[in-house]
Amino acid sequence: MMSIKHSRLYIIWCVCLAWQASAALAQTAEPRLAGEGIAVENLKVDKTDRHLVVSLDLNLDSLDMPANRQFVFTPLVEAKENNRTMPQIIVNGRKADITFRRGGSKRFAADVTAVRRKNNTEQTVSYSAVVPYEEWMRNCNVLIAQDLCGCGDTLDRDVVELRRLRSPFMPYVRPKAEGIKARVDSGKAFIDFPVDKITLYPDYRNNPSELDKIIRSINVVKNDRNTSITRVEIHGYASPESPYEHNAWLADNRAKTLTEYVRRLVNLPDTVFRVSSTPEDWAGLRDYVAKCSLPNRDKILETIDNTGLDPDAREWKIKLTWPDDYRVLLHECYPALRHSDYKVDYVVRPFTVDEAREILKTNPKLLSLEEMFLVAQTYEPGSDDFNNVMETAVRMFPADTTANLNAACARVELGDFDGAETYLAKVGDTPQAMHLRGVMAMMRGDHAEALRLLDAAIDGGDSTAQRNKDILLM
Repeated sequence: MMSIKHSRLYIIWCVCLAWQASAALAQTAEPRLAGEGIAVENLKVDKTDRHLVVSLDLNLDSLDMPANRQFVFTPLVEAKENNRTMPQIIVNGRKADITFRRGGSKRFAADVTAVRRKNNTEQTVSYSAVVPYEEWMRNCNVLIAQDLCGCGDTLDRDVVELRRLRSPFMPYVRPKAEGIKARVDSGKAFIDFPVDKITLYPDYRNNPSELDKIIRSINVVKNDRNTSITRVEIHGYASPESPYEHNAWLADNRAKTLTEYVRRLVNLPDTVFRVSSTPEDWAGLRDYVAKCSLPNRDKILETIDNTGLDPDAREWKIKLTWPDDYRVLLHECYPALRHSDYKVDYVVRPFTVDEAREILKTNPKLLSLEEMFLVAQTYEPGSDDFNNVMETAVRMFPADTTANLNAACARVELGDFDGAETYLAKVGDTPQAMHLRGVMAMMRGDHAEALRLLDAAIDGGDSTAQRNKDILLM
């Protein structure tokens, strides 16, 4: 018979178990057995393709074991109708241990772990067991059944949950189809014109290499059988050192001259080209001054930002008030303000999955997110090829929430939760992000947090989160 002291502890323990079952999610960091007398420490449950390995320590320091008592603990792996038992652990009192050694051990398997409890001493039992891994163990519970009376009866389900193993599915999202795959290539060229002139000399100073940048950018797109150019825009800028009206004339006509030169070389129709200009690149000037170490930098910035003054008045104030700084700007900054920005707008034809797989290796910016996603489906999730597609997708579309979500899913499959959070930061608190955070909580063993997040995802409209919630509550 169980003593009154141990009976009360046993009842308390059963109440605690009932509370855990009703919550369906509680998982303490340190499960306890035998009415709180034994602490389960250093618990590890590892899955491989072939085995499930459970290792733990039973800390008996707080256990006051009656001399004639025997506790039998049976580790179990369970999932619905499936279960596997592991070798048992026996803790004997002093007299019970004598009985066990004199023949009582015969009713137990040979692989049992048996120890005698030496009261009032520090004592730890190390345990490890291996069972063949089966597919149903993907979502199972690792338990310990307690027989605290030594009668061999565990049918009353006096069990303590050690670990819930859950293998959630990764909530990848298929990107929406991109109706028209519109792309833009852009750049900046520094074309030198003689002072106050709008005549273009292709061999003047650095013009050969600068012109080649524009021509090459256009021809790369033009000569690609997968693309069609829809527009080429050239935007000219002048620096502020001359009167504004004169700079407006220079910027406009130099842009027109450059556009005509480029059009003849690339042999595209006039209708494709657009010409625009900005008389003076004050934005570029401000960016330079903000990053430089001029003695009067802050005052010059105030002048640049003073839109109450017209451009000529601002330029003259800088020139007359801070002449030394102005000379630095004139020689080191102003040449870079005379530039021609160019953009090549084009559309890309759709690709089959096989075509997209090859394009991904050479020119991934031609692919849509959906095309990349379909390529990824041809690889095993979690494989290097699969993950490479997801990383490429988010590199090509860094601000896209779906690309970031899928890249985060790939990181989670690798166990890189910090990397996943970096991508999820760009997704925000969308239902899909809540879903994936719930998956991470499941994998960390924080089932209460997982349930909260999955419920938030479901309430937000992500119905697929219900599937992971069902796995969680198995």
